[in-house]
Amino acid sequence: MEMKIWMKSVLGALLVLGLCGCSLFREYEEYESDITLDQLQALMSRSSDPTGLYHHAHSYVQKQISRVIGIFWDDEYVVEVKFKRPNSWRTITYEDNQPMNGVFYNGQQAWLVDYHSKIKKELTGKPLERIRNMLKLLQPDSTFSSTFEKVRLSQVRIDGVEYYKVVGSNPDQEPITIYVGKYSGLPKRLVTREKIAGMTVDYQSVMDSYAMYDHVVIANQSTVTVDASTQIFRVVQYRLNVDIDDSEFLPPSF
Repeated sequence: MEMKIWMKSVLGALLVLGLCGCSLFREYEEYESDITLDQLQALMSRSSDPTGLYHHAHSYVQKQISRVIGIFWDDEYVVEVKFKRPNSWRTITYEDNQPMNGVFYNGQQAWLVDYHSKIKKELTGKPLERIRNMLKLLQPDSTFSSTFEKVRLSQVRIDGVEYYKVVGSNPDQEPITIYVGKYSGLPKRLVTREKIAGMTVDYQSVMDSYAMYDHVVIANQSTVTVDASTQIFRVVQYRLNVDIDDSEFLPPSF
């Protein structure tokens, strides 16, 4: 189902920021959902992929402008994400048209790449498993149930607005919470937490607005907060069914 259409933006930000995680909404009223998980997934598919083109796409390319909010000035970067069936994925962040860092996954192995220092590090163990589980959300036929071992669905009202709340979890990993508009069928917020270098960080992504690109409705602007750091991502390009060579999902040889 098409939750992965917007998850690719969130996931790109998540990995670029260091495989991190998010603080929750403030207090809200929570109660039993009035629809099933399957019905929610169907609603999300109709809202984000009305023509079914994404469901049958074999690849996509997305470019975003990332603006890092600073105390005295902001910094801007270009973030390019590529995906190819069945499960190859990469994201590269550029500064002044030069690659700065990247994450590569060829369906089996994953690497973090620092272009400035010419260092690449293969991910193993829990970080690799985390990427694999997150990338399941990018599959055109993925569902909450196929991505998470445990899924809990409820309904919440926040500032008078109703959302469906989905909490997905896998063993030995922090849960991921997704808030979906009750009437729009589009995700509004994703929150999670992650341990990095012995520290637990809060991650939050808010989908500020949506627009249609290549007949697919995606979040064209998102605000990502990691602890006290804030980034705003704005989509500048999105294309389906782009020819991508398998070699593009392997790290560079320095």
